[in-house]
Amino acid sequence: MNVSFQLYSARNFTPWADVLSTLSKLGYTQVEGFGGNYQDAAAFRAMLDTNGLSMVSGHFSADALESDLDTVLATARTLGMSRIFCPHLAADQRPKDAAGWAAFAHRLEAVGEKVRAAGLAFGWHNHDFELVPLADGSVPMQIILENAPGIDWEADIAWIIRGGGDPMDWIAR
Repeated sequence: MNVSFQLYSARNFTPWADVLSTLSKLGYTQVEGFGGNYQDAAAFRAMLDTNGLSMVSGHFSADALESDLDTVLATARTLGMSRIFCPHLAADQRPKDAAGWAAFAHRLEAVGEKVRAAGLAFGWHNHDFELVPLADGSVPMQIILENAPGIDWEADIAWIIRGGGDPMDWIAR
């Protein structure tokens, strides 16, 4: 079984060479990257290779995905990724109603089409705010799933629970 570690969880414990060495010694074989790993993708790839790790997936901001997809794809390819996830929206960018969340889902679907055309998988990584019902009772995560059927979902179980959701119910969906 391949076990992967989300590097964002270790962002406060750098240097990265030490983090990657420790993960390798603990038996990890794969990691998931984030913006803090992308400044020099070739050098980071060399550190991964030295430690027998692969970066199969990575998180990229919605802004980067929509405004600089070529750089995102080049970074992903250099690091060996096969999957890209959009991980978050700042509070001031989050839609306030169902229509806004549907529009956001359509943006994700459009990015997903481009990423898939480039040969990689694409999806959304949830946090707690997508599980909190809106004023009309609709749930942003459900709106995303319904309006962006072509994207994957990297379900973060801890955030589902923190948002008040039942992880088994969401997994079943």
